[in-house]
Amino acid sequence: MLTESPARAPFVAPYDLASAAHDYPVWDGPPRRTVLVCTHPRSGSTLLGEALYFDGGLGCPLEYFHAGFRPSFSRRWGACDFDSLSAAVRRHRTTPDGTLGVKLFWRDIEEIAREADPALERFANVPPCDVPADYYAALAAHVARLFPDPSFVHLWREDKLRQAVSAVLAVETGRWRSIPGTPDPMVPATAPFDVERIERMMSYSDFCHGHFRNLFAAMGAMPHGVTYEALTADYAASVRAVLRHLGSDAEPQAPRMRRQADGTSEAMVLRYLRERAVPVRLA
Repeated sequence: MLTESPARAPFVAPYDLASAAHDYPVWDGPPRRTVLVCTHPRSGSTLLGEALYFDGGLGCPLEYFHAGFRPSFSRRWGACDFDSLSAAVRRHRTTPDGTLGVKLFWRDIEEIAREADPALERFANVPPCDVPADYYAALAAHVARLFPDPSFVHLWREDKLRQAVSAVLAVETGRWRSIPGTPDPMVPATAPFDVERIERMMSYSDFCHGHFRNLFAAMGAMPHGVTYEALTADYAASVRAVLRHLGSDAEPQAPRMRRQADGTSEAMVLRYLRERAVPVRLA
């Protein structure tokens, strides 16, 4: 799973958009609308989230409810549970025109629901095809409770192998993003090669997106779908389409983030393909 940690946690550079300097003026009450970016790690969600923030004025979609970011936000805002954290996120991260942007991983939705209803724990690690419809109805109720008037963007990565390799390297090195002028972990960009670990991560990505699609269906939601591949192949067109779906006529600007894939990640991809290659039998 992408929630695993290395034996010794590396330094992780603080993300500037998570700081108090990027809080909005205090907002009282529920937001007028919520933009939910539903995704999975290493899918380009930070790239897209920055576009929504810098270009579209559509809030600052971060992983406020995810295990990686949640502790620091909880400490800063004195929010010890999901309900109090939700209230703090609304208060500090709703734009002056009433838009709240949030990034959600599947694990976040399940943890939010289980805190409110521990009985839902029985569905942990159950594949999407084996979960009853009323489970998604229960999750939908919690999404509606915490995120008023949601608009959904579903972001996924088609190349699951490179996504998994990217995740392995990020977990091991602490390099989750590359932004010029920000601190960089002083850790070699390498990680132990582990076929089973890579395959667990690929399977978990499919698992999570299967659940997302079932949840959208249960909610009658029509998310705007975009892939990492489209986002990186034609950034301007992909971002523009998302902005238009969300009602913004803003034009995309050049992103500040840099691509992280390099020779190290490609070497791991090629090694995996070699080791998992199926020999071709000649007639």
